[in-house]
Amino acid sequence: MPRLALTDRFVAGLHVTSRVVFFDSKARGLALRATPAGVKTWVFVYQSLGKSKWLTLGAYPSVKLAEARDLSEAKRRAVDVEKRDPAKEEKAEKRAAKAKAALEANVFTFRDMAALYVPFAKGKKKTWHQDVGIIDRYLNPAWAKLPLREIKRSHVHEVLDRLVAKGMTTGVNRVQAVISRIFTVALDRSLVDAHPAVRMIKRFKEQPSDRVLTDDELRVLWRGLDAHPGPAADAIRLRMLLGQRGGEINNMLWSEVDFKATTWDMPGARTKNGRAHAVPLPPTALAILERRRDEVTSDVPGVFPVRVGWSPEYRALSEIAGGAYEWKDLRRTLSTRLAAMGFSEEVVGRVLNHARYSVTARHYIKHSYLAEVRRALEAWDRELMRILSEDEVGTSKVVSFRS
Repeated sequence: MPRLALTDRFVAGLHVTSRVVFFDSKARGLALRATPAGVKTWVFVYQSLGKSKWLTLGAYPSVKLAEARDLSEAKRRAVDVEKRDPAKEEKAEKRAAKAKAALEANVFTFRDMAALYVPFAKGKKKTWHQDVGIIDRYLNPAWAKLPLREIKRSHVHEVLDRLVAKGMTTGVNRVQAVISRIFTVALDRSLVDAHPAVRMIKRFKEQPSDRVLTDDELRVLWRGLDAHPGPAADAIRLRMLLGQRGGEINNMLWSEVDFKATTWDMPGARTKNGRAHAVPLPPTALAILERRRDEVTSDVPGVFPVRVGWSPEYRALSEIAGGAYEWKDLRRTLSTRLAAMGFSEEVVGRVLNHARYSVTARHYIKHSYLAEVRRALEAWDRELMRILSEDEVGTSKVVSFRS
Protein backbone atom coordinates (compact mmCIF):
# COMPACT_ATOMS: atom_id res chain seq x y z
CA MET A 1 0.00 0.00 0.00
CA PRO A 2 1.80 3.12 -1.28
CA ARG A 3 2.26 6.23 0.87
CA LEU A 4 2.53 9.68 -0.71
CA ALA A 5 1.57 13.33 -0.28
CA LEU A 6 -1.92 13.30 -1.77
CA THR A 7 -3.05 16.26 -3.91
CA ASP A 8 -6.38 17.29 -5.35
CA ARG A 9 -5.08 16.76 -8.93
CA PHE A 10 -3.84 13.26 -8.09
CA VAL A 11 -7.10 12.22 -6.45
CA ALA A 12 -9.23 13.66 -9.26
CA GLY A 13 -7.24 11.96 -12.05
CA LEU A 14 -6.75 8.62 -10.24
CA HIS A 15 -7.66 5.48 -12.23
CA VAL A 16 -6.76 1.97 -11.09
CA THR A 17 -7.06 -1.51 -12.56
CA SER A 18 -7.27 -3.24 -9.16
CA ARG A 19 -8.29 -2.33 -5.64
CA VAL A 20 -5.59 -0.02 -4.18
CA VAL A 21 -5.20 1.94 -0.93
CA PHE A 22 -3.07 5.13 -0.92
CA PHE A 23 -1.93 6.46 2.49
CA ASP A 24 -1.48 10.21 2.91
CA SER A 25 1.94 11.18 4.28
CA LYS A 26 0.65 14.52 5.62
CA ALA A 27 -2.27 13.28 7.77
CA ARG A 28 -1.32 10.20 9.82
CA GLY A 29 -3.91 7.48 9.38
CA LEU A 30 -5.71 9.03 6.41
CA ALA A 31 -6.01 6.78 3.35
CA LEU A 32 -7.79 6.79 0.00
CA ARG A 33 -9.33 3.49 -1.10
CA ALA A 34 -9.85 3.22 -4.89
CA THR A 35 -11.51 0.51 -7.01
CA PRO A 36 -11.51 -0.20 -10.80
CA ALA A 37 -15.16 0.92 -10.86
CA GLY A 38 -13.98 4.44 -10.04
CA VAL A 39 -15.21 4.48 -6.42
CA LYS A 40 -12.90 6.51 -4.16
CA THR A 41 -13.44 6.40 -0.40
CA TRP A 42 -11.64 8.19 2.45
CA VAL A 43 -10.82 6.03 5.48
CA PHE A 44 -9.11 6.57 8.80
CA VAL A 45 -6.86 3.71 9.92
CA TYR A 46 -5.73 3.35 13.56
CA GLN A 47 -4.77 0.84 16.23
CA SER A 48 -7.04 -0.04 19.17
CA LEU A 49 -6.23 -2.76 21.69
CA GLY A 50 -3.65 -4.17 19.34
CA LYS A 51 -6.04 -4.38 16.40
CA SER A 52 -6.07 -2.36 13.19
CA LYS A 53 -9.39 -0.60 12.59
CA TRP A 54 -10.66 1.09 9.45
CA LEU A 55 -13.22 3.87 9.81
CA THR A 56 -14.97 5.27 6.72
CA LEU A 57 -14.91 9.08 6.55
CA GLY A 58 -16.81 9.62 3.29
CA ALA A 59 -16.64 9.24 -0.48
CA TYR A 60 -14.80 11.45 -2.97
CA PRO A 61 -15.75 13.90 -4.46
CA SER A 62 -18.45 14.58 -1.81
CA VAL A 63 -15.61 14.82 0.70
CA LYS A 64 -12.60 16.74 -0.67
CA LEU A 65 -8.97 16.13 0.35
CA ALA A 66 -8.81 19.08 2.77
CA GLU A 67 -12.02 18.02 4.52
CA ALA A 68 -10.78 14.42 4.72
CA ARG A 69 -7.55 15.63 6.40
CA ASP A 70 -9.57 17.65 8.95
CA LEU A 71 -11.74 14.64 9.74
CA SER A 72 -8.67 12.45 10.06
CA GLU A 73 -7.00 14.88 12.48
CA ALA A 74 -10.13 14.96 14.63
CA LYS A 75 -10.22 11.15 14.78
CA ARG A 76 -6.49 11.05 15.54
CA ARG A 77 -6.99 13.37 18.49
CA ALA A 78 -9.86 11.21 19.74
CA VAL A 79 -7.59 8.13 19.67
CA ASP A 80 -4.28 9.57 20.91
CA VAL A 81 -5.41 12.31 23.31
CA GLU A 82 -8.95 11.46 24.42
CA LYS A 83 -8.35 7.66 24.42
CA ARG A 84 -11.58 6.98 22.57
CA ASP A 85 -12.44 4.40 19.95
CA PRO A 86 -14.14 6.19 16.98
CA ALA A 87 -15.24 3.00 15.24
CA LYS A 88 -16.84 1.65 18.41
CA GLU A 89 -18.62 4.96 19.01
CA GLU A 90 -19.92 5.00 15.45
CA LYS A 91 -21.33 1.48 15.81
CA ALA A 92 -23.06 2.52 19.05
CA GLU A 93 -24.58 5.55 17.33
CA LYS A 94 -25.86 3.39 14.47
CA ARG A 95 -27.41 0.92 16.91
CA ALA A 96 -29.12 3.77 18.79
CA ALA A 97 -30.43 5.23 15.55
CA LYS A 98 -31.71 1.82 14.46
CA ALA A 99 -33.43 1.25 17.81
CA LYS A 100 -35.07 4.68 17.62
CA ALA A 101 -36.29 3.99 14.09
CA ALA A 102 -37.66 0.61 15.19
CA LEU A 103 -39.45 2.25 18.12
CA GLU A 104 -40.98 4.86 15.84
CA ALA A 105 -42.00 2.16 13.36
CA ASN A 106 -43.57 0.03 16.12
CA VAL A 107 -45.54 2.61 18.08
CA PHE A 108 -46.74 1.49 21.51
CA THR A 109 -50.50 1.23 21.02
CA PHE A 110 -53.46 0.87 23.35
CA ARG A 111 -53.56 -2.84 22.46
CA ASP A 112 -49.96 -3.13 23.71
CA MET A 113 -50.93 -1.34 26.92
CA ALA A 114 -53.95 -3.60 27.43
CA ALA A 115 -51.71 -6.66 27.08
CA LEU A 116 -49.41 -5.13 29.71
CA TYR A 117 -52.29 -4.26 32.03
CA VAL A 118 -53.96 -7.68 32.18
CA PRO A 119 -51.10 -9.49 34.02
CA PHE A 120 -50.92 -6.52 36.37
CA ALA A 121 -54.66 -6.73 37.10
CA LYS A 122 -54.44 -10.49 37.70
CA GLY A 123 -52.10 -9.90 40.59
CA LYS A 124 -54.11 -7.05 42.09
CA LYS A 125 -57.83 -7.88 41.87
CA LYS A 126 -59.96 -10.99 41.89
CA THR A 127 -62.34 -9.59 39.27
CA TRP A 128 -59.61 -8.99 36.69
CA HIS A 129 -61.53 -11.10 34.15
CA GLN A 130 -64.28 -8.46 34.18
CA ASP A 131 -61.70 -5.86 33.17
CA VAL A 132 -60.61 -8.13 30.32
CA GLY A 133 -64.21 -8.36 29.12
CA ILE A 134 -64.57 -4.58 29.11
CA ILE A 135 -61.29 -4.17 27.23
CA ASP A 136 -62.21 -6.75 24.59
CA ARG A 137 -65.79 -5.58 24.11
CA TYR A 138 -65.56 -1.79 24.34
CA LEU A 139 -61.99 -0.46 24.38
CA ASN A 140 -59.92 -2.48 21.91
CA PRO A 141 -62.51 -2.10 19.13
CA ALA A 142 -62.23 1.69 19.52
CA TRP A 143 -58.54 2.20 20.38
CA ALA A 144 -56.54 -0.96 19.60
CA LYS A 145 -54.34 0.63 16.92
CA LEU A 146 -54.13 4.11 18.42
CA PRO A 147 -50.74 5.15 19.82
CA LEU A 148 -51.19 5.19 23.59
CA ARG A 149 -49.78 8.71 23.96
CA GLU A 150 -52.30 10.06 21.45
CA ILE A 151 -55.38 8.98 23.41
CA LYS A 152 -56.85 12.15 24.88
CA ARG A 153 -59.74 13.03 27.17
CA SER A 154 -61.95 13.54 24.12
CA HIS A 155 -61.38 9.89 23.10
CA VAL A 156 -62.59 8.72 26.50
CA HIS A 157 -65.71 10.89 26.30
CA GLU A 158 -66.46 9.53 22.82
CA VAL A 159 -66.42 5.92 24.03
CA LEU A 160 -68.52 6.60 27.12
CA ASP A 161 -71.03 8.79 25.27
CA ARG A 162 -71.46 6.09 22.63
CA LEU A 163 -72.31 3.52 25.32
CA VAL A 164 -74.81 5.88 26.94
CA ALA A 165 -76.45 6.42 23.53
CA LYS A 166 -76.85 2.64 23.21
CA GLY A 167 -78.73 2.51 26.49
CA MET A 168 -76.04 1.50 28.98
CA THR A 169 -76.50 3.08 32.41
CA THR A 170 -74.36 2.36 35.49
CA GLY A 171 -72.29 -0.07 33.44
CA VAL A 172 -70.70 3.01 31.84
CA ASN A 173 -69.16 3.77 35.23
CA ARG A 174 -67.51 0.33 35.20
CA VAL A 175 -66.03 1.02 31.76
CA GLN A 176 -64.76 4.41 32.94
CA ALA A 177 -63.17 2.81 36.01
CA VAL A 178 -61.26 0.30 33.86
CA ILE A 179 -60.03 3.09 31.57
CA SER A 180 -58.85 5.02 34.61
CA ARG A 181 -56.97 2.02 36.04
CA ILE A 182 -55.27 1.27 32.72
CA PHE A 183 -53.97 4.82 32.34
CA THR A 184 -52.94 4.98 35.99
CA VAL A 185 -50.64 2.02 35.31
CA ALA A 186 -49.44 3.63 32.07
CA LEU A 187 -48.68 6.92 33.83
CA ASP A 188 -46.82 5.10 36.61
CA ARG A 189 -44.60 3.47 33.97
CA SER A 190 -44.05 6.74 32.06
CA LEU A 191 -45.85 5.35 29.00
CA VAL A 192 -48.07 8.44 28.82
CA ASP A 193 -47.46 12.07 29.69
CA ALA A 194 -50.93 12.75 31.10
CA HIS A 195 -53.91 10.77 32.43
CA PRO A 196 -56.87 11.29 30.04
CA ALA A 197 -59.54 10.18 32.53
CA VAL A 198 -58.35 11.75 35.78
CA ARG A 199 -61.16 13.37 37.82
CA MET A 200 -63.65 12.64 35.05
CA ILE A 201 -67.25 13.03 36.22
CA LYS A 202 -69.26 9.79 36.19
CA ARG A 203 -72.23 9.63 33.83
CA PHE A 204 -74.58 8.03 36.37
CA LYS A 205 -75.06 8.37 40.10
CA GLU A 206 -75.23 4.93 41.65
CA GLN A 207 -77.59 4.04 44.46
CA PRO A 208 -77.31 0.83 46.48
CA SER A 209 -79.88 -1.59 45.05
CA ASP A 210 -82.55 -3.14 47.27
CA ARG A 211 -84.18 -5.14 44.47
CA VAL A 212 -85.66 -8.53 45.44
CA LEU A 213 -87.30 -10.69 42.77
CA THR A 214 -90.97 -11.56 43.20
CA ASP A 215 -92.37 -15.08 42.80
CA ASP A 216 -93.63 -14.22 39.33
CA GLU A 217 -90.20 -12.87 38.31
CA LEU A 218 -88.50 -16.01 39.59
CA ARG A 219 -90.87 -18.16 37.53
CA VAL A 220 -90.41 -16.06 34.38
CA LEU A 221 -86.64 -16.17 34.78
CA TRP A 222 -86.44 -19.93 35.32
CA ARG A 223 -88.71 -20.66 32.37
CA GLY A 224 -86.75 -18.21 30.24
CA LEU A 225 -83.59 -20.13 31.10
CA ASP A 226 -85.36 -23.38 30.14
CA ALA A 227 -86.03 -21.82 26.72
CA HIS A 228 -82.30 -21.06 26.26
CA PRO A 229 -80.49 -24.16 27.57
CA GLY A 230 -76.71 -24.12 27.83
CA PRO A 231 -73.78 -23.27 30.11
CA ALA A 232 -74.83 -19.63 30.55
CA ALA A 233 -78.33 -20.60 31.68
CA ASP A 234 -76.92 -23.18 34.11
CA ALA A 235 -74.56 -20.59 35.60
CA ILE A 236 -77.49 -18.25 36.29
CA ARG A 237 -79.54 -21.08 37.79
CA LEU A 238 -76.70 -21.78 40.24
CA ARG A 239 -76.65 -18.10 41.15
CA MET A 240 -80.35 -18.37 41.98
CA LEU A 241 -79.89 -21.55 44.02
CA LEU A 242 -76.63 -20.86 45.87
CA GLY A 243 -76.51 -17.07 46.24
CA GLN A 244 -72.81 -16.87 45.45
CA ARG A 245 -71.17 -14.12 43.40
CA GLY A 246 -71.29 -14.37 39.62
CA GLY A 247 -67.53 -14.47 39.13
CA GLU A 248 -67.17 -17.24 41.71
CA ILE A 249 -69.76 -19.43 39.98
CA ASN A 250 -68.60 -18.65 36.44
CA ASN A 251 -65.05 -19.70 37.36
CA MET A 252 -66.01 -22.83 39.33
CA LEU A 253 -63.60 -25.75 38.86
CA TRP A 254 -64.41 -29.45 38.91
CA SER A 255 -61.59 -29.94 41.41
CA GLU A 256 -63.59 -27.83 43.88
CA VAL A 257 -66.76 -29.92 43.60
CA ASP A 258 -67.12 -32.97 45.88
CA PHE A 259 -70.07 -34.95 44.54
CA LYS A 260 -69.85 -37.50 47.34
CA ALA A 261 -69.95 -34.90 50.11
CA THR A 262 -72.29 -32.70 48.00
CA THR A 263 -70.12 -29.68 48.71
CA TRP A 264 -68.40 -26.99 46.65
CA ASP A 265 -65.16 -26.01 48.40
CA MET A 266 -64.09 -22.58 47.17
CA PRO A 267 -60.47 -21.58 47.99
CA GLY A 268 -59.76 -18.18 49.52
CA ALA A 269 -57.87 -17.15 46.38
CA ARG A 270 -61.19 -16.98 44.53
CA THR A 271 -63.39 -15.29 47.13
CA LYS A 272 -63.89 -11.57 47.62
CA ASN A 273 -62.79 -11.55 51.27
CA GLY A 274 -59.95 -14.03 50.78
CA ARG A 275 -61.58 -16.64 53.04
CA ALA A 276 -62.16 -20.21 51.90
CA HIS A 277 -65.86 -20.99 51.62
CA ALA A 278 -67.63 -24.34 51.67
CA VAL A 279 -70.99 -24.23 49.87
CA PRO A 280 -73.33 -27.20 50.44
CA LEU A 281 -75.06 -28.32 47.25
CA PRO A 282 -78.83 -28.74 47.54
CA PRO A 283 -80.52 -31.32 45.25
CA THR A 284 -81.34 -29.03 42.31
CA ALA A 285 -77.86 -27.47 42.21
CA LEU A 286 -76.29 -30.92 42.49
CA ALA A 287 -78.40 -32.17 39.58
CA ILE A 288 -77.26 -29.24 37.41
CA LEU A 289 -73.61 -29.97 38.17
CA GLU A 290 -74.02 -33.70 37.53
CA ARG A 291 -75.56 -32.93 34.14
CA ARG A 292 -72.74 -30.48 33.37
CA ARG A 293 -70.21 -33.17 34.32
CA ASP A 294 -71.78 -35.58 31.83
CA GLU A 295 -71.69 -32.94 29.07
CA VAL A 296 -67.98 -32.06 29.22
CA THR A 297 -64.87 -34.19 28.85
CA SER A 298 -62.81 -35.13 31.90
CA ASP A 299 -59.83 -33.05 30.78
CA VAL A 300 -61.79 -29.77 31.03
CA PRO A 301 -60.93 -28.10 34.38
CA GLY A 302 -63.77 -25.58 34.49
CA VAL A 303 -67.46 -26.31 35.08
CA PHE A 304 -68.27 -23.56 32.57
CA PRO A 305 -66.45 -22.35 29.43
CA VAL A 306 -63.78 -19.74 29.97
CA ARG A 307 -65.30 -16.30 30.63
CA VAL A 308 -68.86 -17.57 30.27
CA GLY A 309 -70.01 -14.41 32.05
CA TRP A 310 -68.89 -12.34 29.06
CA SER A 311 -70.27 -14.64 26.38
CA PRO A 312 -72.96 -13.42 23.95
CA GLU A 313 -75.27 -16.15 25.31
CA TYR A 314 -74.89 -14.88 28.86
CA ARG A 315 -75.52 -11.28 27.85
CA ALA A 316 -78.54 -12.27 25.73
CA LEU A 317 -80.20 -13.86 28.76
CA SER A 318 -80.37 -10.42 30.40
CA GLU A 319 -83.31 -9.72 28.06
CA ILE A 320 -85.38 -12.02 30.28
CA ALA A 321 -85.09 -9.44 33.07
CA GLY A 322 -86.12 -6.68 30.68
CA GLY A 323 -84.11 -4.16 32.67
CA ALA A 324 -86.23 -4.72 35.80
CA TYR A 325 -83.34 -6.22 37.77
CA GLU A 326 -79.71 -7.29 37.47
CA TRP A 327 -78.11 -10.68 38.03
CA LYS A 328 -76.50 -9.48 41.25
CA ASP A 329 -80.04 -9.03 42.64
CA LEU A 330 -80.33 -12.84 42.71
CA ARG A 331 -77.92 -12.90 45.64
CA ARG A 332 -80.01 -10.34 47.56
CA THR A 333 -83.18 -12.25 46.70
CA LEU A 334 -81.81 -15.44 48.25
CA SER A 335 -80.63 -13.72 51.42
CA THR A 336 -83.91 -11.83 51.85
CA ARG A 337 -85.96 -14.98 51.29
CA LEU A 338 -83.87 -16.92 53.84
CA ALA A 339 -84.41 -14.20 56.43
CA ALA A 340 -88.15 -14.30 55.74
CA MET A 341 -88.06 -18.07 56.24
CA GLY A 342 -86.69 -17.55 59.75
CA PHE A 343 -82.95 -18.10 59.30
CA SER A 344 -80.74 -15.91 61.46
CA GLU A 345 -78.56 -13.08 60.18
CA GLU A 346 -75.48 -15.10 61.17
CA VAL A 347 -76.54 -18.09 59.05
CA VAL A 348 -77.49 -15.90 56.09
CA GLY A 349 -74.10 -14.18 56.34
CA ARG A 350 -72.38 -17.57 56.34
CA VAL A 351 -74.32 -18.59 53.25
CA LEU A 352 -73.10 -15.44 51.45
CA ASN A 353 -69.56 -15.72 52.90
CA HIS A 354 -69.72 -12.19 54.27
CA ALA A 355 -66.61 -11.05 56.11
CA ARG A 356 -66.84 -11.11 59.91
CA TYR A 357 -65.71 -7.83 61.39
CA SER A 358 -65.95 -8.36 65.14
CA VAL A 359 -62.93 -9.66 67.06
CA THR A 360 -65.02 -12.50 68.45
CA ALA A 361 -66.24 -13.62 65.03
CA ARG A 362 -62.82 -13.37 63.39
CA HIS A 363 -60.65 -15.00 66.03
CA TYR A 364 -62.69 -17.01 68.50
CA ILE A 365 -65.69 -18.50 66.70
CA LYS A 366 -64.25 -21.38 64.66
CA HIS A 367 -67.57 -23.17 64.05
CA SER A 368 -67.97 -23.46 60.28
CA TYR A 369 -71.81 -23.42 60.33
CA LEU A 370 -71.72 -25.94 57.47
CA ALA A 371 -74.75 -27.85 58.77
CA GLU A 372 -76.74 -24.65 59.27
CA VAL A 373 -75.79 -23.38 55.80
CA ARG A 374 -76.82 -26.71 54.30
CA ARG A 375 -80.22 -26.55 56.00
CA ALA A 376 -80.70 -23.00 54.74
CA LEU A 377 -79.81 -23.76 51.12
CA GLU A 378 -81.90 -26.94 51.08
CA ALA A 379 -84.83 -24.98 52.49
CA TRP A 380 -84.41 -22.35 49.75
CA ASP A 381 -84.17 -25.13 47.16
CA ARG A 382 -87.53 -26.51 48.30
CA GLU A 383 -89.07 -23.04 48.45
CA LEU A 384 -87.88 -22.15 44.95
CA MET A 385 -89.20 -25.44 43.55
CA ARG A 386 -92.54 -24.70 45.24
CA ILE A 387 -92.62 -21.24 43.62
CA LEU A 388 -91.77 -22.70 40.22
CA SER A 389 -94.50 -25.33 40.54
CA GLU A 390 -97.17 -22.62 40.72
CA ASP A 391 -98.71 -21.04 37.64
CA GLU A 392 -98.67 -17.31 36.88
CA VAL A 393 -101.58 -16.46 39.17
CA GLY A 394 -100.04 -18.22 42.13
CA THR A 395 -102.15 -21.40 42.12
CA SER A 396 -100.05 -24.33 43.21
CA LYS A 397 -99.99 -27.39 40.99
CA VAL A 398 -98.69 -29.60 43.79
CA VAL A 399 -99.38 -30.04 47.48
CA SER A 400 -96.31 -29.12 49.56
CA PHE A 401 -95.62 -30.27 53.10
CA ARG A 402 -93.30 -28.50 55.52
CA SER A 403 -91.33 -30.46 58.07
